[in-house]
Amino acid sequence: MHTLSFERPAEPVCVLQTHAVVEVPLSEIRALRDAPVPAGAPALPPRFLRHCDEHTVVGVRAVLEALAGREPPPSLARDGVIAAPRLAGRITAAQTLAQVATAGGVAVSPHVVPQCSLHALASAVSVALGMHGLNLGTSGGPEALSEGLFAALSLVPTAGCDRIWLVLTEWDEEPVLDASGHPTNDPLCRALAFALAPYAGAEPAGLTFTLRAGEQRAVAAQDGDSRVATGSGLATFAAALGLCAAGGVIASWSHVCPWGTEIRIAAPAVANGAFRATLREAA
Repeated sequence: MHTLSFERPAEPVCVLQTHAVVEVPLSEIRALRDAPVPAGAPALPPRFLRHCDEHTVVGVRAVLEALAGREPPPSLARDGVIAAPRLAGRITAAQTLAQVATAGGVAVSPHVVPQCSLHALASAVSVALGMHGLNLGTSGGPEALSEGLFAALSLVPTAGCDRIWLVLTEWDEEPVLDASGHPTNDPLCRALAFALAPYAGAEPAGLTFTLRAGEQRAVAAQDGDSRVATGSGLATFAAALGLCAAGGVIASWSHVCPWGTEIRIAAPAVANGAFRATLREAA
């Protein structure tokens, strides 16, 4: 037996200010390391990305794309960054093991540890752009999207930052290496970067993010003509975010974490006026 109950959604915790998606094949990431920054984006220190992991190169580019052309350029000194790469550093790690097997420890680059750690991407964004707020890496595993979103939304209201940048990265398929460590396929590295500011409690001007704890069997929205999209994976999340931001195509979207927490993106009318219908199994 199931019961259907209606309740107002929890108050949003943050507002989306800007976002960008960058997708680059592995074969083109080398050129991207020294490519000029997008027009209107902050400059990077010379050769800053030379030794960075592929996820860091693409993730930094996504942040720069999100900043490009913003007028006036925002001050980033009080910003923080959270990065949630999914299975980063594996190419360099595999190549290092192959080199050790043939040449010994002298073949290990001193850049492996700092550039392939969980915090490498967040630290690169923070250092390159002069951010003095928190910077940390989270997840690193298969659930990077859920864990990164949960960490960012939990920290936005209390971190004392003007905004927190969340940078999510993943391969669309696992890179395959030969015995010497050279790639034999050309997977796509995808990065989504977006800036989240604390929700002030007034009528939001853009998309809001809501964090709601608790296990749920199903989630739907009753919000007039708007539609709700659900799905998992970074590509789906990025597409839904873009559609919500464009307005009119999808008004709200829900991502349900493996532990039951729902993270919801909503346009202003949905965030303030919608009721959530939750299907629960009766005791």
